[in-house]
Amino acid sequence: MTFKKNFVCAVKVNGKILRESNDRVELPFGSEYSLLLKNLDSVRMQARISIDGKDATGWLIIGPNQSIDVERFVEQLDRGNRFKFIERTERIEEHRGIKAEDGLVRVEFKREKVYEPSQVTYTYYYHYPWLNYNFCGTLGQASNTLHDGHTVTVTNTSGSLHPRRAMAAMSTARSAEPINYQAQNVAQVSQNEAGITVPGSISDQKFIAVSSFETERPEVVILHLVGKKTGVPVKVAKTVQTKLECETCGKKNKSSAKFCIECGTSLEKV
Repeated sequence: MTFKKNFVCAVKVNGKILRESNDRVELPFGSEYSLLLKNLDSVRMQARISIDGKDATGWLIIGPNQSIDVERFVEQLDRGNRFKFIERTERIEEHRGIKAEDGLVRVEFKREKVYEPSQVTYTYYYHYPWLNYNFCGTLGQASNTLHDGHTVTVTNTSGSLHPRRAMAAMSTARSAEPINYQAQNVAQVSQNEAGITVPGSISDQKFIAVSSFETERPEVVILHLVGKKTGVPVKVAKTVQTKLECETCGKKNKSSAKFCIECGTSLEKV
């Protein structure tokens, strides 16, 4: 499970969240998995999933303090193929080639832009011996100067401005916004543990199209899916409740432990 700026991303297999260590998630080859996206913020977020360097979902909308469990490629709104993780064999490499992003799940998310109350100022012309107020409304100025040298600022805090209409319920959506990929320095995946995500079984998970909204600058989290550990295939996916076994002494440790309580060996391997 990865957490960044009130956004959570986790890989799930058979409905259970898998353990993540140094952005690496171990799961057996042939597993169908889903991605849990959770918004812990007080405003809406948009998120887009890219797998093996390709966009898999388009932009999804997540309501405040809500989550979605994405289990399939969103090429159609009513149904599609589930995410399935397989080994990148020599035959696959000869036919498909090797890509730097193989095994990487990239989730780009951005927070809804919040507008502050607008400030409205007025200029008052002060004439003797009578008071004659000539209202000249201006927007965006910090203050105005009176005829006699004094300044006055009137602030209107009746409400916030928003360019889009409000949405009542949390929904997921695809956006017509074009997809732009930016070059990144990504470490080459080791061949003995490399896997890719391919279409799996058919899923009836449904999505609906809704209006977009203005957002702040995007952030990114990346997870690395691996099917082997030190050359040995992963047979059972490790969930967050799975007890950790020390490779040195065989002692069972609680799931949150970083070092073996018996011999001190690190339970997190790079």
